[in-house]
Amino acid sequence: MAVLKRLKQAIPEFREQSAIVAENYGGSALRWKLDMAWCLLRYGARPIDYVRFEFHKKSARERNRYLTIYRYFRMQKYFGAGKEGISGKVEEYTTFARFIRRNWLEISINTPCKIEEFITKYGVVIAKPVRGEQGKGVLKIEGVESPEYKELLEQIKTTPFVLEELIVNSPEISAINPSSLNTVRAYTLIKKDGKTEILAIMLRVGKAGSHVDNWGSGGVGYNFDVETGICVDYGRDKKNNPYIYHPGSNVQMVGYKLPRFDELKKLIIEMSQLVPSARFVGWDIAITPNGYELVEMNCPGGHDFLQAFGKPFGDLLKKELK
Repeated sequence: MAVLKRLKQAIPEFREQSAIVAENYGGSALRWKLDMAWCLLRYGARPIDYVRFEFHKKSARERNRYLTIYRYFRMQKYFGAGKEGISGKVEEYTTFARFIRRNWLEISINTPCKIEEFITKYGVVIAKPVRGEQGKGVLKIEGVESPEYKELLEQIKTTPFVLEELIVNSPEISAINPSSLNTVRAYTLIKKDGKTEILAIMLRVGKAGSHVDNWGSGGVGYNFDVETGICVDYGRDKKNNPYIYHPGSNVQMVGYKLPRFDELKKLIIEMSQLVPSARFVGWDIAITPNGYELVEMNCPGGHDFLQAFGKPFGDLLKKELK
């Protein structure tokens, strides 16, 4: 039954993802569909994993080293998703208060005056569901006359939100794409000995004109060496298209160095040790004119973006988390 359920869930992906592989690497779409079906059954990899991790060019041994979507689901109980009672934005922001410079406010249907005061004070604000994830339900509100403000008033009738002062990129990061908040995604693992290992450090940059930096909205991710802070790979979008220069701004990213990189690594390790029960975390961090600032903690950290640049982490996570 589990096998049939997996196949049913993955059916919508087969046509699109096999077409991507056939277009970029040749061969018939049917050939890639069959191989994708095998990888789903053998390695727990859905077609989107197949494309993202370039399984079409990997051996059976190499494929087996990846943390695929269904392996990720099976291992979640070891990730520390409980986060010691951090069950939403309010608890998260309170716990990590010294890593957050922006002002924020918990709101509900019972606080209309505070909402209007906050928006009037800061002009442009971000509203996030207290228990939202992956950017779902996030609103950018530009004044109390905006349609997003009216939408927020409807949303808070059933869903608690937080309002946040808008975060601004530092000039060197804004130059890559000025329309979006471009954030660092850092992955940490608390190993069995209690020490933090930084698994990967990436930069997510939005496409021209976009307000968000995530893959689902056309953004591009860049991989940085965890020792030097230098971009060492072509950028990748969700369809695995490579980029030397960022589309839109034409900033060359290969060889680009993150500013104040030692400061960033210190921040990542300090945050990870603050809640050691959260063993596998993806940290979203903004690079502002005043330094690095935590945007969001994601526990567990996710399997796809982590491994999108050719390095599998399935072996390490299986060894350290069990």
